[in-house]
Amino acid sequence: MSSHLGPKNMSTYTQLFPPAPTFTESNVVDFSSKVYLITGATSGVGLSLAKLLYNLNATVYIGARNPSSFNTASSAIQSSHPTSKGTLKPFTADLSSLSSLKPAISSLLSQEHRLDVLFLNAAIMTPTPGSKSADGHDLELAVNCLAPFMLAKSLEPLMADVASHFCHANASVRVVWVSSLLNLGTPDGGVQFDGDTGAPMQLRGMQNYM
Repeated sequence: MSSHLGPKNMSTYTQLFPPAPTFTESNVVDFSSKVYLITGATSGVGLSLAKLLYNLNATVYIGARNPSSFNTASSAIQSSHPTSKGTLKPFTADLSSLSSLKPAISSLLSQEHRLDVLFLNAAIMTPTPGSKSADGHDLELAVNCLAPFMLAKSLEPLMADVASHFCHANASVRVVWVSSLLNLGTPDGGVQFDGDTGAPMQLRGMQNYM
């Protein structure tokens, strides 16, 4: 069947029906020296990943919009793995406001001398048409693109130091930006801009998301 599928269709097929993984958490012994930051870690994929890393004794920063969300998520994670020697820390920021990222970034940098992996997992999908961020940007663009980019650039120096440390260079340092199967349906030409204002055009529903 694969011989009749083009690269795009084959990618869709393998994402819908992925093969069994050949590398899982059972292949890893201990992450007690590692530090991770996961945005959108209070539910879904982010929460599951936080549980996995915490179970491997890592230090995990839980990206949450407010302290209450962090407390709920951290309680669920600790209950799932009561014998873990890992550490859970809050990374409290509203990604729809770039200014709220700054204190969260400063707090992390003041506490850590390393960051091994940044997981950019948080996102929103199809808010009310015309919704804007606190900074006046399209809400989906702000949360799904601008805030993650700012976060990655702000933490890049720390991660680069870890990757190139003269005593213990670490080739496993990563920025992982979670995407979606829907990227295969993006409008031709990518972002469409308004010819009069130069701002990204507000498309309808899923088109705007993609």
